[in-house]
Amino acid sequence: MIEARELTKRYGDTTAVHSLSFTIAPGTVTGFLGPNDAGKSTTMRMIMGLDRPTSGTVTVNGKPCRQHRSPLREVGALLEASAVHPGRSARSHLRSMAATHKIKASRVSEVIEMTGLAGVATKRVAGFSLGMGQRLDIAAASQATPGRSPSTSRSTGCRCGRARCQRCHRRCQCTRKGSASPPAKRRRSSRPSATRWPAPS
Repeated sequence: MIEARELTKRYGDTTAVHSLSFTIAPGTVTGFLGPNDAGKSTTMRMIMGLDRPTSGTVTVNGKPCRQHRSPLREVGALLEASAVHPGRSARSHLRSMAATHKIKASRVSEVIEMTGLAGVATKRVAGFSLGMGQRLDIAAASQATPGRSPSTSRSTGCRCGRARCQRCHRRCQCTRKGSASPPAKRRRSSRPSATRWPAPS
């Protein structure tokens, strides 16, 4: 469970995130959409304990991420471009991550299958296409806890005026309250009801 309550982040006179509140339950797929500088990455960084909120709170399984003894066992994350040694294989990279965080080796095989990397798992990462590299990043973020893996990515054509937390199932579905800093121009997005996915076993 990821919970934010009145989450706010300011950098000097600039407000990046303002009074943002949401709850994300395990097993749901949530799209966090907004234009550049809307506060998406800042919110993700606060979830992961990389940035401290100016006010408000955000917790992962009941407490701030940085207070967990083994954070990667609680939540995986893909916030920036990955740093993978080009000479290593995908499986080797994932195995090393699992070993250092006491994650079962069987989980490596699971995420490889889940992300469609089975055919290239033993190949060097240096030869991966952009798409395969992104799959490896997702696999790495998904190793620890299948139900909680924040990630950031650009959304082509997004014109939301504010960062919106959306639960998605084949199409974006907005259901949260709170906001980040809006740009000058914005367009309303539709708000159909959320769709819930079953939690991974």
